[in-house]
Amino acid sequence: MTVVLVGTKDELMGSGALKIFLVANLSSISITERIVTAEELLGVTPLAQGLALTLSNGSSLGGTSSYLMKTIAALAPASGILGNGDHEAAQVDSWVTYGITNFDVPIAALKAAIQAGGNADDSLVASIKKDIHYSMSVLNCHLLPQTYMVGDQITVVDIALLVALRDAALTNLWDPSSNDEKTTHVRKWYNGLITSDFFHQVTSTSRSPPTSGSMTSSSDNTQDVSLHGVAPTVKNKLYKRNRIRIKEVLQDSSYVGKTVTVAGWTRTLRKAGAQLLFLEINDGSCGASIQCTCEASSTEGFEDAKKCGGTGSSFQLTGVLVESPSEGQAFELKVTIAKLLGAVYGGDVQGDTVGGMLYPMSKKAHTLEHMREHAHLRPRAGLHAAAMRVRHAMAYATHKFFHDHGFLYIHTPIITCADCEGAGEQFAVTTMLGNDPNSTDVVLPIFEEVEETEKKLSKKEQKRLAKMAAKEKVESIKPEEVKIPGAIDYTKDFFGRRGNLTVSGQLNVETHACALSDVYTFGPTFRAENSHTSRHLSEFWMIEPEIAFADLQDDINLAEDYLKYCVEYALEMCAEDLEFFENSPFGETGLRERLRNVLDNPFKRLTYTEAISILEKAYADGVGFEVKPEWGIDLPSEHERYLCEKVFKKPVVLTNYPKDIKAFYMKLDDDGKTVAAADILVPKIGEIIGGSQREHRKEILVQRCVEMGLDPKAIWWYIDLRKYGTVPHAGFGLGFERLILFITGLDNIRDVIPFPRWAGNAEFDVDLYDIIDVGHLMSPFSPDP
Repeated sequence: MTVVLVGTKDELMGSGALKIFLVANLSSISITERIVTAEELLGVTPLAQGLALTLSNGSSLGGTSSYLMKTIAALAPASGILGNGDHEAAQVDSWVTYGITNFDVPIAALKAAIQAGGNADDSLVASIKKDIHYSMSVLNCHLLPQTYMVGDQITVVDIALLVALRDAALTNLWDPSSNDEKTTHVRKWYNGLITSDFFHQVTSTSRSPPTSGSMTSSSDNTQDVSLHGVAPTVKNKLYKRNRIRIKEVLQDSSYVGKTVTVAGWTRTLRKAGAQLLFLEINDGSCGASIQCTCEASSTEGFEDAKKCGGTGSSFQLTGVLVESPSEGQAFELKVTIAKLLGAVYGGDVQGDTVGGMLYPMSKKAHTLEHMREHAHLRPRAGLHAAAMRVRHAMAYATHKFFHDHGFLYIHTPIITCADCEGAGEQFAVTTMLGNDPNSTDVVLPIFEEVEETEKKLSKKEQKRLAKMAAKEKVESIKPEEVKIPGAIDYTKDFFGRRGNLTVSGQLNVETHACALSDVYTFGPTFRAENSHTSRHLSEFWMIEPEIAFADLQDDINLAEDYLKYCVEYALEMCAEDLEFFENSPFGETGLRERLRNVLDNPFKRLTYTEAISILEKAYADGVGFEVKPEWGIDLPSEHERYLCEKVFKKPVVLTNYPKDIKAFYMKLDDDGKTVAAADILVPKIGEIIGGSQREHRKEILVQRCVEMGLDPKAIWWYIDLRKYGTVPHAGFGLGFERLILFITGLDNIRDVIPFPRWAGNAEFDVDLYDIIDVGHLMSPFSPDP
């Protein structure tokens, strides 16, 4: 369905038209615009107030922009943006009217006054600003317990008020970037919408009106606003939870007095005599739990609930949400139906007796090491659950940041035959050991020593062959097979050569940057480093963007923007969990202040050489570094943290490192001693991002490979990028788990990943060969035999 928005040039570029375009975008309605004169507009419909709609059936409608906005929404009832149900629809109408009266009218009056006299009267401005601020305080209170104005999705109310507040900001009636506590929730709502995809799609599309003309030349005066389609709204077409998440129950006071169903696991169970039971239930949607009160006289399933085994048992509870008389909680659930889903069988070693005596995640406090030993159950602990919510938020923020900047997400291979960093600490992937780990007859193929017997050739034949070789010999750019007697013959292996788990997706993603311009990869990486520090894992995730037509400064700017966006996203979207970490004995006092400091200050930028000078002076002044600082060393964590925690007290960017301590692919500087590399150091962590401008000059790249002991033939395809249309490009890598450490304030990297792997530990997995037919494992999409 296509509709045409008809109006004068000024009206089509105004706020009323913007509201209509936004609604059309969300409703997946194709809309075009057509400029006409004021006289021609009245010919379309006498009811037009600057704008009119012509529908696909040829009929035309006029009226206010709010009326036309709701008309567009009505064309797509399944979108739900007019509200779901009569109750929400009534709320939508009410709030739209509120927006017109309290925002649109006074803002229009101010604009009219400015246009009439050049400057508005100070008393008028003060009066309008006062009224706007009061109206915004009403919105702020309304948005306190909910994400959107009506219901659980964007409606026309959100769009109308978003555009109105945008106008208010443009006329200096309010500041969306202020720290005014009275507009905290409005700002969060506003900034979330104005940076959303649907708003960006409409406002970033050229809306300069086409050449004006009459209605008869529609083909010349029509412009399609939706160039690339609109992402569909996520709707519950088939799937719908048979419960309400506890997070939503606790945030929305409209549930008070209503019957709701929640489900989750028991944090605590408290009995008050034989007739009363208090369950504290958590479902992982937030850190807070909800108290559920069960009474023997009114709760179906009361006796089963009493015999659940306590902490860790699972329930589905239905009841009426009421305001709680107890301190520390706003609401509680008066349970009418208690359905015990799973009791805790921790009463004996065999697991046959209900009870919590041997339940590993009992109510008492546990050490982090204890929780790691029971990693399959530690998500039920508040600390790990909070870490996983933050981890999810940072993954989402990462994808959103790069998506909104026009990057493409590229999936790079996990199995590779190249060592990106040249460290050699890789896990081998082979099928030559067989499927049975207990087999005693494994024989690895090796290269046999071959005795060569010379065949005597005549002098004439020798000359002929020599001339042919001289003419035809072209040195291969690909690695040649080297057969060392006694070495494993990997040509017999699955890939025909030795395969490894990747340590980085960078080299692979660069191939796509050299065609698609701006790309990133985000996936698991592996390193067989026998390290047991709190900063190292054998399996970890890396975020690695690559930008074409860019230099080192572009790379640094992107990295700083990205890191700050993640911090800002966490402060806004993970406030409850950050408060938890700040107050946790395993967390960090002053965590949120440290994160805000990252946002409030530009990163300090200096060269590696300048940093060494600072460290050498500190060492001479008595700072007790374990490693003496001197030019040419790879800075240890103590040096990195000293710079950002003691000297500059904020994140630091070090650039232009000695070439001998950096990878072969980094662009050689003009001095021939350093490379265009940049590391971002942050308090508490040290290095969190490492990046560089890539060496795009073929000859120098080959030279660097040789200097670093890497055979250029091993990366022939990477060097090929420099042969065919090379461009300056840059990128960086961020260890995702280190980002989570930085955001949460936790100390050990093993606590921010679901199942940590390190040397000597790979628990909580399953041997699929024990439960799945091998043939089906290799071909998961094969039909059943």
